[in-house]
Amino acid sequence: TVKPLHDMLRWFASSQIRNVACLGGNLVTASPISDMNPMLASAGATLVIASLAEDSTTIQKRTVPVADFFLGYRTVDLKSTEMIESIEVPIVQPFEYFEPFKQARRREDDISIVTSGMRVRLEPVDYKWIIADVSIAFGGMAPKTVLAAKTMDFLKGNQFSLDSFQRANKILSNELR
Repeated sequence: TVKPLHDMLRWFASSQIRNVACLGGNLVTASPISDMNPMLASAGATLVIASLAEDSTTIQKRTVPVADFFLGYRTVDLKSTEMIESIEVPIVQPFEYFEPFKQARRREDDISIVTSGMRVRLEPVDYKWIIADVSIAFGGMAPKTVLAAKTMDFLKGNQFSLDSFQRANKILSNELR
């Protein structure tokens, strides 16, 4: 899980910004073209959100999947009294693959045109590889980070093959219009 996140972060902003920025702040800005939002959404990451309870003596916490955190253009599921305490990223399991993708005019220190995080978990069934789980998230395709839900639903349970991905490509093309 760490290597794909590291790979995306090395292209993330300038070194001056990388040296002072935090990932929670990047998420809260809810930029639709964020490099990390699709990565964390496709990874199945969860935010632990904390706030002071009404009794002012205890901290209350709640969890929100990153994929559900973005409500609209630069709008997130975070009250003015709350803060992101931590980001929990699941560990990649055997036969699970997780990759970042970024399209920009320049590779380094450039705003993204489109970003994506893709995760797939395979299972061997009857001498074939079947897609047991998949998550595909995009930034830059809508006012907020989006999951390609119809494409993901199609791929789950299908064989990991060229034919499956060619058919999924048609679904994805229609889904993200």
